[in-house]
Amino acid sequence: MNKINLVKPVLRLYRPDESEKLCSFCVPRNKAGEIFVNVKPGSFSNSYRFIIELRNKLGKLLGHECYSHFNNTDSMTGLYIEVLPEYRQKNYFFGEILRLASIIQMMENKVRTFSIKSKDTAIYFHSKYKFEPSVTSFKDRDELLKTLAEDTSDDFQGLAVQAKDLIGQINSPSSAEAQRTMCKQTNELLKRYIKKATAKQDIKHKFNWSMDMTLKDKTIMENKDYFNALFVKHGIDYKI
Repeated sequence: MNKINLVKPVLRLYRPDESEKLCSFCVPRNKAGEIFVNVKPGSFSNSYRFIIELRNKLGKLLGHECYSHFNNTDSMTGLYIEVLPEYRQKNYFFGEILRLASIIQMMENKVRTFSIKSKDTAIYFHSKYKFEPSVTSFKDRDELLKTLAEDTSDDFQGLAVQAKDLIGQINSPSSAEAQRTMCKQTNELLKRYIKKATAKQDIKHKFNWSMDMTLKDKTIMENKDYFNALFVKHGIDYKI
């Protein structure tokens, strides 16, 4: 796609007395036709909640993501993301477009971390856009380790053994600090598991528990070529 075909996002201030920027843009070429993305305050009493809406030219809501961000802070929290069922996994890429909009929100508002609680079925989707495990709950840690420990695939035996070993350490008497350290070790193990499963494109390696995940601004910068290519793919004139 040539540069001339790209559409530049419009940025506006949420309120004149605040620095919060909200973006809107058109996706000129999509399987569903022209798609319009708009970030606006959510229909909540709280002024720190926002919603990214994805609509077609007739105004039909195709997907949305709700998140929270306090003005002049460097962290965002994703509350939920949803695409209408009839458009899922059919190469409309609505989830991807919503994710690109949230990345623009991060970059323009100098957000360093975007944290989410991913459903088990969406973990690989979020990892595609460089979200990484950031589990801190002992309960979540233990349940996610079970997934790894119970994976009997030949190529994953090494990770399964490490998961079982970590479970053994967790079940042994230890301090709260040691337990928190084992959360960090679990996150590293989960990261390796996801990377391996993604490389194999094998749907057998499913999770059965939700996962805290985080996207960092430095990770976006490290993968800027990847994200910039996605912007161009969708006809968005934005560069990290």
